[in-house]
Amino acid sequence: MKKHPVDFRLPGSKRISLFCFAFFSLLFFCTSAFLPGFTPSRAEGVALAGNDSGGRSSSRSLWESDLNLDEAVERLTETLVEQGKLVGQPVLISPNDLYDARTGLSLPLATQLRNKLITEIKNRGGRALLSCADEEKFMILQGTWQKQGEDLSIDLKVMKFGVNGLEAVASASEKVPLKKIDAESLTPDRGSWARYLVRKLEQKNANLNSLKVHLCDFSVRSKKCNSDLGPYLTGWLRPALAEGRVFVPLDQQRALKGLTTNTLRTRGTRAIRPEQRKPDAGAGLTADLLKADGEIKGEVWLHEKKVEVRVRVTDRQGRQITAAAVAVPPELFPGDLLKPTSSDPGFRSTAAKTGSEGISKDGLKVELTTTRGEGRPLYHNGEHIKFLIRLNRSARVYLFDLDPEGNAVLLYPVDENGRLAQSGQCGSLPPPGVPIILPEDGCSYDLVVDKPYGRDRVWVVAAELPLQFPRELTGKWKKADFLVKKLREQGFSRRGGYAESEVEVTTRP
Repeated sequence: MKKHPVDFRLPGSKRISLFCFAFFSLLFFCTSAFLPGFTPSRAEGVALAGNDSGGRSSSRSLWESDLNLDEAVERLTETLVEQGKLVGQPVLISPNDLYDARTGLSLPLATQLRNKLITEIKNRGGRALLSCADEEKFMILQGTWQKQGEDLSIDLKVMKFGVNGLEAVASASEKVPLKKIDAESLTPDRGSWARYLVRKLEQKNANLNSLKVHLCDFSVRSKKCNSDLGPYLTGWLRPALAEGRVFVPLDQQRALKGLTTNTLRTRGTRAIRPEQRKPDAGAGLTADLLKADGEIKGEVWLHEKKVEVRVRVTDRQGRQITAAAVAVPPELFPGDLLKPTSSDPGFRSTAAKTGSEGISKDGLKVELTTTRGEGRPLYHNGEHIKFLIRLNRSARVYLFDLDPEGNAVLLYPVDENGRLAQSGQCGSLPPPGVPIILPEDGCSYDLVVDKPYGRDRVWVVAAELPLQFPRELTGKWKKADFLVKKLREQGFSRRGGYAESEVEVTTRP
């Protein structure tokens, strides 16, 4: 069959008509643009699933003036509230969920955005949550930004928990000229890395429910670092955890305040299974006293060009929930923390520290805490101190105070004269899993804060065979360095289990 070409050209008269129509339409639009009261509408976006209000994503038009950050947040919030129907709805706004799209870091801009968003959402009838502890069910505001030429493009969305996880209910975008944003807000600081680490922990956590956790002091794995780096990192991570949507770090002093001796003993008692030989299985003593859902333990290493930080979250049975690691630039930390511990005149004992993780030989484990927790609890002159000790197997227990002057004082077991108690008087083998509470379970003495003030190391030692030292600590035995060295030598050289733990207590006038 022969094919004939088809001519789609319009007759000349019709072409002229179409041209005239297009010309007058363009003329009408240009004239209207300069008339009073004319306002160009925002660009319409794609509607989100499950949202019948129509998705609207705002963008800066060519004829509009440049927006500053406050104006951009106002427009973003207006779109999110209208699109997501957020009036009266709880929305968690965490700086951890606001970050640079390229690096993943929650830069200081994240905190600025969060504060502005909280104000704007409240002004428009929404309920802005500051942490996951404020509500059981809530939506989450997430956002990223990235540089696009001379602008910073900000993209926000509101997510809700659905049957298949998080689902978007609203989204909005705006651009702000980089010249209108403080350069320091786009420069990483220490908090940026903490928020980044917490977000990684949350992303790897399959459980959507919030968890109350005990945040332990970090273990310093590099001898090149100051031992104070561990508590410093604990304080560094805590605010980012508190602002997150999964982990609620418990305040040790507040949570334990006012608990009776019976309550402490009940919470601190743990069933010991003979077949469970791992000394670190399950949550620690402080976590049990806090009734925490789990623990967060961190480790830190110092490398040539980075500070490696690893964090692990476990449940009450010791099973891992999530874990994450970051490599932080060393210049972001105080320089003295990345150097070996120097001789501090206010803390003269230089005996090798046990560390927050303790020491265990042949499976024996001893735990030590106070009624104000284990994270360097603070006591003032005249205040009473209580210590709690727990073993996983029956063993002899000895508790010492290594004071700021470098002296050692025996705290348990002692007689009425403060000397090592004879067998049967005090300090008999305690049952495993049941905490000793001192001074209630000790002899007739009280623990009251007095001079010298400073930082005391309270050191507990457990051994299945009795340790040998004088009943009264005098001469060399009164020196903390000498005492620690001699008892540690005995524990590691003889048969049977041996364990150590310690807590640093700060005392002030």
